[in-house]
Amino acid sequence: MISVIIPTFNRPGALHRALRSLMRQEFTDFEVIVVDDGATVPARPVTDNWRAALPIRLIETDHHGVSAARNTGLAAANGEYVTFLDDDDLVFPRHLRAAHTVLDRGTADAVYGGALVSSRWIETTPRNTRWLPRKNYEFDSRFLLTANYIHTGSLVCRNFTDTAARFSESMTHCEDWDLSLSLHRRLGYRFAYLGETTSVYHQVPQCRGAVSAAYVSSPTPFTLARRHVFGTWASADPQVLDYRAWFTEFDARLDRLIEHRRQVPAHIYESAVRTLHPSFAKGEPADHTVLDSLLPDHHPSRRQPTKVR
Repeated sequence: MISVIIPTFNRPGALHRALRSLMRQEFTDFEVIVVDDGATVPARPVTDNWRAALPIRLIETDHHGVSAARNTGLAAANGEYVTFLDDDDLVFPRHLRAAHTVLDRGTADAVYGGALVSSRWIETTPRNTRWLPRKNYEFDSRFLLTANYIHTGSLVCRNFTDTAARFSESMTHCEDWDLSLSLHRRLGYRFAYLGETTSVYHQVPQCRGAVSAAYVSSPTPFTLARRHVFGTWASADPQVLDYRAWFTEFDARLDRLIEHRRQVPAHIYESAVRTLHPSFAKGEPADHTVLDSLLPDHHPSRRQPTKVR
């Protein structure tokens, strides 16, 4: 069985869509655990509406943040496998079946599908997906030390309740990246990419999600989170350090953009990862001139970027 853990906070419409995507799953041996993170708009009417169609439990807590909500759901999970679906995201019908098929073979402990990244609500795969960024990268343990390329809602893994691994409740952003590193590097989880797109990662501006809300102040929560991850998961790998320096300068330019009240380009992080990944995979150094095409720096810092160590 797979335990699907959904943290939710004041988004009943989005939660309804997420649950509807679970009702459409081809694989049906799963339970749904919705954790209402102290919302002022209760999730209970939505979950009550789905009780006849889904094996659903609701846990109501005080507001402690998304990481705490996920950890609360994990503590209640009965499944051999767990997955974490944010309330504003959704999964396509083959998501759980594709994941369970690979996990059940015993060749991997954590699997993930590709994710479409959309700034408007979608529930089915559009006929033309070329306009959509996506996270669909083969697993690379060294690149995981450099960038977060696995979407939270696309990951299905062996239940790790009996280990010390948890979402960091001190982090508001990139906590999923930190968890993936913990599962892989501390618990030895073998990761595998499913080779198909199985989920949608919504970044709808009107929804005030983690991404849109982050790009309003400097330094952004992503800048702070990346510093934390780079410090926690140290590396002596020269290529990793080179690409980390690239992302450190990327963050600095974004911060300066926000300081001068300029608009942040849509899906800028996805564009950065998509641009850098091929050269990383080939063992090439990071092309720092690419920053000028992605984020022209109209207000350069007096200091040159230093490599993260």
